[in-house]
Amino acid sequence: MVRDRKFIEFWLRRTRKELAISGRLAELAQLMQQQEGPTRDWQSDLLRLRQGEWEPTMDDLIRLDGVLARPKKKPRAETGASLF
Repeated sequence: MVRDRKFIEFWLRRTRKELAISGRLAELAQLMQQQEGPTRDWQSDLLRLRQGEWEPTMDDLIRLDGVLARPKKKPRAETGASLF
């Protein structure tokens, strides 16, 4: 159980750092709202998480981590010279 707690503490620090980026909290709240619908105020929960006033459940942690870990978009590669 101690190892799990270390993981959660590491995850919380990393997530708070991520949420400190300008606009990231609103973006993440919007993505989470789209997944779960209007039954939950993710903006408020994430703000409380950033301030250290709320700790997510394991289900919330998994959902949040899935959104935060989404692959980064790669720049489009040129496919060759354009004829037009």
